[in-house]
Amino acid sequence: MNKSSGDKTRRDFMTTAGATTGMAALAALFGGGKLTHAQELGVNAMGPTPEQAQAFAQLPDRPVVMVNLLKYRDGGAGASDYQQYGRDVGEILQQIGAELIFSGQCQGTLIGGAEWDQIAMVRYPNSRALLQMAQSAEYQAISGNRSSGLEGQMNIAVFEN
Repeated sequence: MNKSSGDKTRRDFMTTAGATTGMAALAALFGGGKLTHAQELGVNAMGPTPEQAQAFAQLPDRPVVMVNLLKYRDGGAGASDYQQYGRDVGEILQQIGAELIFSGQCQGTLIGGAEWDQIAMVRYPNSRALLQMAQSAEYQAISGNRSSGLEGQMNIAVFEN
């Protein structure tokens, strides 16, 4: 993709009705920073790029499972902060009709080069439910433990067959 087509894509997204609210919600969900300056750490990141945010906002209105590949801060020292976040976010997930369907500690990588500390899978009624969560005062109150506990992560939106 050339630079001018990338600029046009970002411009089109920013002018879409409701884009400002969606971008603010995603920024709040993923560390409170500006999406245009998402911190990337190899395959890890703490927030989506504008292109990722645009694609997420356009997902179909159906249940989506978010696969979270998590890397703790400081070689695992951030695990306790993130685990507190995990306990706190459970109640919020219930309020929006979402549920944790799997969580586990990674023990090693058989194929590929990325190493993760934990994997969590959360089923949301739709992508808007995740945005709703990010905008809530309850989520804002607990999101600091996510930021202090993680070096970075990958979130993959998956639709069940």
